Amino acid sequence: AKLGAARMVWSQIIEAFGGEEAAREIDIFANTSSFTSTVYDPYVNVLRGTTEAFSAVVGGINGMNVRPFDEAVGPSLPSSRRIARNIQILLQEEFNLLQPVDPAGGSWYVEALTKQVAESAWKMLQQIDGEGGMAGALTSGFVQKEIAAVLASRFANLDTRFDRAVGTNMYPNTTEQPLPREESDRAEVKQKRMAAIEEYRKGADKKDRDERLAKISAQGSELPVDFMKALTDAFKAGATLCEVREKLNGSAEGPEAEPIKPRRWTEQYEALRRRTEEFAAKTGKGIRIFLANMGPLVQHKPRADFSTAFMEVAGFEVLKNNGFSTVEEAVAAAAQSGADAAVICSTDDTYPELVPSLARGIKESSPGVMVLLAGAPAPEYKKSYVDAGVDEFIHVRANCRQILENIQKARGIV
Repeated sequence: AKLGAARMVWSQIIEAFGGEEAAREIDIFANTSSFTSTVYDPYVNVLRGTTEAFSAVVGGINGMNVRPFDEAVGPSLPSSRRIARNIQILLQEEFNLLQPVDPAGGSWYVEALTKQVAESAWKMLQQIDGEGGMAGALTSGFVQKEIAAVLASRFANLDTRFDRAVGTNMYPNTTEQPLPREESDRAEVKQKRMAAIEEYRKGADKKDRDERLAKISAQGSELPVDFMKALTDAFKAGATLCEVREKLNGSAEGPEAEPIKPRRWTEQYEALRRRTEEFAAKTGKGIRIFLANMGPLVQHKPRADFSTAFMEVAGFEVLKNNGFSTVEEAVAAAAQSGADAAVICSTDDTYPELVPSLARGIKESSPGVMVLLAGAPAPEYKKSYVDAGVDEFIHVRANCRQILENIQKARGIV
């Protein structure tokens, strides 16, 4: 829908400026997203890249680059680059997605969504125009603020797990091993490329290069009619981008704007888990979470499973058990475990009787241990639970990242 909207808006702009019909067509070269790539469970990126590539083809792009699935981890391996290439070949050769000219054509849903996106994009372009164009919008900070607002919204949805990143904030693989890396000396690569460029320029005629560079700015502020040919000739003669830029812009300083830094969707969760791993490597022991499971299996298992998955997002070690019959047994086991935090797991019906005495007992026998309750508390009981020593409540609407970070802070990691 976004790609279709881009075509619509482009066509409207060119038409408004009196452009010919042929000029209203736009060639789109697409990249799969680096924003959605994750460091942990990176093989899931193969699926993300495939769905993004599929969307691009259905959206009618003219060319495409599929990013290797391990790009977020570091320099990609030959095997990951091969998989990225084969995704395109599969879409084209096996799935025959190029057979229909417009695969999404006639879909009421896609066309309605395209219209909505185009209308929103047009309003945004009008706002940018009101800022003095893109240069003005960048220097005024308008673009940066808009992007920051969207980023904050995406992060907030991940924090509460309204949005789920498989392998990162949901269903983490706690036994995964880091991908193998091919170490490369970037400084050495840079030196080799610089030497190669110098060698290439030595074989060119400097006088000829200077003459061709002069043609680029031969008509002052107005570009020459055959500008693209002049530009190509200059590069063929060994001109660098810097030399071409100087000829076009002279020594004039351009507008300054706050840089827009590249960000990734899951970077905050990845930092959370990385801190745990670094702490474990340094001290020989990670953060340990004790499950204070109360009652028989059927009574505590649903919330014990939820709590385990919740804690493993940050790479915490979860200490499991088959449940305790009495508060005294649970308190003693929690103290003996040496855990950094304890999660009380049972049912809402049993909490009013269990939680106050259990939370108080854990706090008294294990000072400094955080106590968490699995499940959203009933409003009438929440204060009594907090007064008894419950520090956090974990449930489907809880801020997962913030709670996990609070546990790290209590342990002195953050």
